[in-house]
Amino acid sequence: MIRRLSLAVVLYSFSLGLIADASPAHASPQSSDPKENKISFTYVFPFSKVPVIYSRDHIDYPATDIGGCYAHVLAPTSGIVINVETKDNWDAKLNLPGTRGGLTVTIHGDDRVRYYFAHLGRVKVTVGERVEPGQWIGVMGSSGNARVTRCHTHFGISRICPQSEYKVLQGEIWPWRFLDAWRSGINKSPVSAKNRVIKLSPAACELAAAQS
Repeated sequence: MIRRLSLAVVLYSFSLGLIADASPAHASPQSSDPKENKISFTYVFPFSKVPVIYSRDHIDYPATDIGGCYAHVLAPTSGIVINVETKDNWDAKLNLPGTRGGLTVTIHGDDRVRYYFAHLGRVKVTVGERVEPGQWIGVMGSSGNARVTRCHTHFGISRICPQSEYKVLQGEIWPWRFLDAWRSGINKSPVSAKNRVIKLSPAACELAAAQS
């Protein structure tokens, strides 16, 4: 009788363990709070080798121009290189908007944020290449309309648009607060800021593509 009772207790305890393992507390990371998932992304200050400075304002739209000729430009987080421009097609007489950036690199981050670097002097990545935080992707230069201004890198953070457009690409989130954090070693994510601008202007991609 005692042996049968002991066996029943063991089986009951085993069944409780199976139930606990199937509970939400043991669910896959994909079902966890999205805010917690952001912590898994690593961010770094995207410039090295040469000291750089950057503004806290920009003409017409949120972006930042970083100064520091020949600085190495780095991937701010992990992602895929979605576009590169390795030829400077800007003509001062025509001044076409889509060519003003000169040599450029666009990264779609694993965090679903788009990172755009323009006016590079050299591009070190190719389309489709996977990059990791801190990977060398280019060199600061004076391509595009930076030929008539000064050597710098234009840095834009935005949502990822399905269309080919340049207005949202140039930037829709002020980058300097993230640059400040990354330079200080703080792993600050722009995901929430990106989600806020999408909520405020959900049709921005379509509107920008229509004006391209």
